Amino acid sequence: MLILMIILAIFWMVALFDAYIGLSRIPRLETISSKPSNEKISLIMAAKNEQDTIEKSITSLIRQTYPNLELIIVNDRSTDDTGLIANLYATYENVKVHHVETLPDHWLGKNHALYQGYTLATGDYLIFTDADIEYQPDMIEKTFSLLLQEKASYVTVAPDLKAKGILLKGFIAYFLFGFGFFKRPWTANNDTSNKGGMGVGAFQLLSKQVYELVGTHKAMANRPDDDLYLGQQVKQNGHKQRLVTGLEHLKIEWYPTLRNAIKGLEKNTFAGLHYSWLLAIFAITGTLISQVLPFIVFFISDGLTKWLSLLVVVLIYALHSLTTEKLTTYSLPIVLLFPFEALVFTFTITRAVLLTYYRGGITWRGTFYPLSSLKKQKPK
Repeated sequence: MLILMIILAIFWMVALFDAYIGLSRIPRLETISSKPSNEKISLIMAAKNEQDTIEKSITSLIRQTYPNLELIIVNDRSTDDTGLIANLYATYENVKVHHVETLPDHWLGKNHALYQGYTLATGDYLIFTDADIEYQPDMIEKTFSLLLQEKASYVTVAPDLKAKGILLKGFIAYFLFGFGFFKRPWTANNDTSNKGGMGVGAFQLLSKQVYELVGTHKAMANRPDDDLYLGQQVKQNGHKQRLVTGLEHLKIEWYPTLRNAIKGLEKNTFAGLHYSWLLAIFAITGTLISQVLPFIVFFISDGLTKWLSLLVVVLIYALHSLTTEKLTTYSLPIVLLFPFEALVFTFTITRAVLLTYYRGGITWRGTFYPLSSLKKQKPK
């Protein structure tokens, strides 16, 4: 056990140092100065059964200060009043509304909807977004200014993930902690390497030319992690990108409750593990050993092992505090829930993997997608 604690201490020291340097290189959108521009931007919003949020989202987009914005709303087979609400805005000169009635084989609904929006876009730049997001008026003006200032081809923005209740906030903070050291999102801002990259589905701005060069959404038609994959493809194809936080400019309620979050992650947890049992087992056991075991060891051991386990716990809390402060608006005491949230997330991974195999696929927004289709790379 002593050797294991030494290994974990070294691991978390490296992870903490990496995150400290990496997170410091992610700028805040609030610090970006706006510069005048009139390039045409086509914003594409995919919406399915979003009647409770879409009106506020569209209104915040219509109020944007950017002067040359085309808004394309794609209603993806909604069974509620989403389509009717979208149609209310079709009379605006810069708004297009498109209704998807059927979903072709080997496509996920959201990805297909975004692709359909692209076929209607007339701008040289595209923004992909969701229908449950609220924008500050200068959001697009600032992000496009950043893209031009940095001479980048792609900008993605991490939003403020609004949440109700301490358990849900703790779970989201934990998710961002794990995502941070596992995916290392700050690699998006490293111009010396084509590895890594980042994509946040809430907001992805890129040139149409680069979008076409990486294959459009056809190249990721059946990927639940299309946003991350798009950002990675941009990076790996040698195009400059930027990741910024937009905690004051972009707000979204990711999930209303902890139960909804656990259920919602069914769709992409296993996808993030490439539908591999081996990777799933590694992720589950790795989480328990590296993040839960040190707390147990501290209480049951003595001597050097006890003090090393305490060091590991301190390093974990330091890293968790760092990511929570940078990527959320939550108060830092939320990190004290770490051991509980680690167990909840382990349960979430296990549940998602077992349900995906038991059902033979995933259900996302009312549509079932077979595992055999999800493993295919492109639509026919």
